[in-house]
Amino acid sequence: MHMSHVAILGTGLIGASIGLGLRAAEGTGDIEIVGFDTSRERERAAERRKAIDRRGSSLRDAVQGASLVVISTPVLATREVMEEIASALAVGAIVTDTCSTKAQVMSWAEELLPSSVNFVGSHPMAGKTEFGPAAAEATLFQDARWVIVPSRTASSAAVETIAGLATALGAKPMYMDAAEHDAYAAAISHLPMFAASALFRLVRDSEAWPEMSLLAASGFKDTTRLAGTDELMAHDIAATNREQVIHWLQRLRGALYDIEDMIADPDRSEDLLRYLAQLNIDHIAYHDGQVGRVEIDQKGSGIPMPGMTDMLLGGALSERLRQMTEDSDEDTQTRQRRRFFGRR
Repeated sequence: MHMSHVAILGTGLIGASIGLGLRAAEGTGDIEIVGFDTSRERERAAERRKAIDRRGSSLRDAVQGASLVVISTPVLATREVMEEIASALAVGAIVTDTCSTKAQVMSWAEELLPSSVNFVGSHPMAGKTEFGPAAAEATLFQDARWVIVPSRTASSAAVETIAGLATALGAKPMYMDAAEHDAYAAAISHLPMFAASALFRLVRDSEAWPEMSLLAASGFKDTTRLAGTDELMAHDIAATNREQVIHWLQRLRGALYDIEDMIADPDRSEDLLRYLAQLNIDHIAYHDGQVGRVEIDQKGSGIPMPGMTDMLLGGALSERLRQMTEDSDEDTQTRQRRRFFGRR
């Protein structure tokens, strides 16, 4: 990827991290990085941190002569940005974005950007609850997936350039269409954010919050961490991926009802135990890196896989699940005694 002038529009966490990462990447020393942000404070902070070389006086000024333009703004601001820069973009320029939703952004790009430029949508699957250039890191994208959504008119060279950008920043390019991205992101990114927000709001609004807040430790803090997400980003995600977010919220509601039913019915104690045991196995497998299409296809195929759990997890959790199954005929009191006192 050879670029002489890169424009970063939006110098918050993601935009500034891209600037820092570019500056740290090998062979990018001759690139001029120009930044623009509606917040002069964020602009100055990004410049102080060397995430950008200079500040543009306007959106149009920032993109003048740019080979690559990165739009790193809240989703709903992206349309206005595209409208403003459209006539100032250089012929052949490559434009990308870092928005958390893709279908709406791709539609705006097709509507607003000239045919003389190449738009390639993208979404780096990285971030943290802290925001602004002060929280930016050159290594923010290291080993993260970087989703690439080419427009229908983007050249193969433009797509390769965005893949090269992702790779230069330490990320792993992953190609998807916009609808696929939005459906998956709603499940693994947007749903956790809104679930964390709901949980925190529920507990925070309790009359006993002053006491409970003293007791809350890592479990509550970890589970509700995403409640601290930037409110503009969260709002814009809901506004531009409404159908998918609602779909997954409804599925979460159903999953909670299922758990509630198992807890409420003493006769379903074994169902709850099996559910939690299998969940434990699946969760550890996920954290151990058993992810991706191969593992999912194997699990969802319906084909018996003798010993698969043993192969993945060394047999420890598999043995736990088998023992729980074998214990299913024991009465609750005996089982509780064995758990407390240990096996004799």
